[in-house]
Amino acid sequence: MANPSKAKGDRAELAFVKHIAPWFPNARRGKAGAEADLGDIFGVRDRDGDDWTVQVADRAVMLREHGAVIRKAAEAAQQSERAGTPFWCLVVKRAGCADVGQWFVWLPFWMLAEATLGHFGQKAPVTGESLACIDVRTWLALIAPEPAWTPEPPF
Repeated sequence: MANPSKAKGDRAELAFVKHIAPWFPNARRGKAGAEADLGDIFGVRDRDGDDWTVQVADRAVMLREHGAVIRKAAEAAQQSERAGTPFWCLVVKRAGCADVGQWFVWLPFWMLAEATLGHFGQKAPVTGESLACIDVRTWLALIAPEPAWTPEPPF
């Protein structure tokens, strides 16, 4: 019998890859159970030519206990280091949300600043205070080679 948690994670990864495919046609899932875990999603190269490692998690895992997001983000940072990518993020599926664009993206503040302001600062260790949370739609607007969406005027 298949593992239900793994099946749920596989579906989330597939949905994420399908969602980002228009901007990242080379995005693909990593090999599960590899000796050296290098993240879930590869082939994400931002508009500046930097590669990203993406870790995808189900929201139930993140809500089980205090600190789960921080631990999972620390895993993503380690995977990025092993994969040799300068950037990483943790994508967390929102409860009851089929729109992948509304899922959460956790990443260090310095990476968010780098994506919005250009070369901003130095890497910092992953702590609860160092993580920012945006949605997938905003993350795509910040890093995708072609703009993912145009913000509506505030009027």
